[in-house]
Amino acid sequence: MGATQVKQKMGKSVQMTSVEDFLDNVAYQKLKKLLHETFGIDCNGYRDEYLKRRFAIRLNATGANTYSRYVRYLKKNPAEFNLVLSNLTVNYTTFFRDSDVYVYLEKTVLPRLFKSKEVRIWSAGCATGEEPYSLAILVHKLLGKELSNYNVTIFASDLVEVALAKAVEGEYNKKQLMGLADSLIGKYFSNSGESYKVKDFVKQMVRFEKHDLMKPSLRKGFDLILCRNVMIFFARESQQQIHMHFYNALRAGGYLVIGKSEVLGGEPSRKFLCSDVNCRVYQKSLADGCCRPSCDLRVAKADALSLNNSAGGQSIVVQ
Repeated sequence: MGATQVKQKMGKSVQMTSVEDFLDNVAYQKLKKLLHETFGIDCNGYRDEYLKRRFAIRLNATGANTYSRYVRYLKKNPAEFNLVLSNLTVNYTTFFRDSDVYVYLEKTVLPRLFKSKEVRIWSAGCATGEEPYSLAILVHKLLGKELSNYNVTIFASDLVEVALAKAVEGEYNKKQLMGLADSLIGKYFSNSGESYKVKDFVKQMVRFEKHDLMKPSLRKGFDLILCRNVMIFFARESQQQIHMHFYNALRAGGYLVIGKSEVLGGEPSRKFLCSDVNCRVYQKSLADGCCRPSCDLRVAKADALSLNNSAGGQSIVVQ
């Protein structure tokens, strides 16, 4: 084969590859559109490299080597939609994950909130329920018999129905309870063979619902919102949009807790006050417009003294 023929063949190969790549990218965009039409999820808010990595798992599992084939497979197998959606989010979580964050909530944030008899908390991106149940346990331990005098509601949301179903069930194995003190397990879980189920009085404190974080919350007036280790899935612009959704959903003086590897950027960084930089706890200003960031907020001595007395001077989380 002459040099001219080789060049012509290589040119055709490159041209074919470019066409195939173009068509597969069209199918990739179509897949995102299908998910939006089916679930209302805005895939454009996610980073492309993340989406493609998660989609690849389902492409391999179904034997579809291209997005074009996978889109055709989806249309013939509607049940696959739930599987690909479940695969978009990483549902790994643990009870009292990052214990120092819960200690800060226990010692600083919750005592301030409990000056009011009505407290609304939102665990956004709750996965299989470990976070909202951890919050419920913490609230119950803090208030004790006084809990009946308060109206504490913990809302917990996720986009993935499979994860929400597990959260509502509230059943976990011993490995999932790793790190919890035996006293907490005995008080807040019922043991049945190899499984441990959250007791009903804890479940009654939590309300689960489906919600897409890219959309504004229909609920307002939250005192505390936790959305931790979720923003890594989203593009920077979408992160800022979601954080502003939280800002608007919080009452004045309310708190936002994000993941330890996450940051506030853009407008949210100018809106929120920094309550604790290490635990990534932020506060909505008591008066909009007075939003200069500050990381030297201090809990009142009376708050700390009151809580230490009620908890025997020790942290509930690490007991």
